[in-house]
Amino acid sequence: MVELYCVLHKDPAYSREKTFGFLAQERCISRDEAAAAFRRSPGFLLENASLAKASAFNLRASAYGFETLLLSHKDLRNPPPPLPVSKIEPKTEGFYFTSGVLKDHIPAKTVRALTARAYDVEIPPKDTSALEAGLINSLRARYFPSIPPLPTPPSAKETVFTADIIIGGPAPLRLSLDCDGQDYSGLGPLKTLSSLENFRVLLDELSARAFGTAKNRFLEALLKNEPLTLLKSPSPEAYEKELVWLLTIKKEPASF
Repeated sequence: MVELYCVLHKDPAYSREKTFGFLAQERCISRDEAAAAFRRSPGFLLENASLAKASAFNLRASAYGFETLLLSHKDLRNPPPPLPVSKIEPKTEGFYFTSGVLKDHIPAKTVRALTARAYDVEIPPKDTSALEAGLINSLRARYFPSIPPLPTPPSAKETVFTADIIIGGPAPLRLSLDCDGQDYSGLGPLKTLSSLENFRVLLDELSARAFGTAKNRFLEALLKNEPLTLLKSPSPEAYEKELVWLLTIKKEPASF
């Protein structure tokens, strides 16, 4: 089997705009197309290439001003499988987490990455207007093809927020938090009436305890109350790819 290679951004603070321009030039596509492609594989400049192709690409990326990492796909670090968590209780030197009947303490020094994301999901319609329009349009297309179809009502969407705490060591662990599914009583007096604000406060508390750990851009923007729209993840697969990139470029040894 032929070994395949990839080229990654090595600097977590890389310029997204500069990256879009470079990829547009490399792939002979528009800037918007390059931006969409990169958002599907955050941190990855090139994937699934031969060593010769990856090496030449890496030289061009370095000449463009990027700090890069060329390595085999076999050397990428995959995150552990997610463990859903319903409650986090920050403590002085770490935190307790609850998952089902399991409750355990995690020392802050073992946290290797802290990330967050937002993505849009479609909400099933509460009325039958969309179904009715679809049924009428199918009948018209079959029996009255000359009659233009009825406009389909736009589907409603909502934004879902999640986060992951990745623990290193001989038994790596990935704690996954859903913003709306958390018990925020562990925040004590910091708890508010807003689940999203509680989510932000909780992640801020964890970030302060796990100082220096790897964080993704969405989390950093969320903690600073910066605009998040352009940082939303286009798919669950894109977010998983970002975790792989983030864990791979970390300098600390890990057992992922």
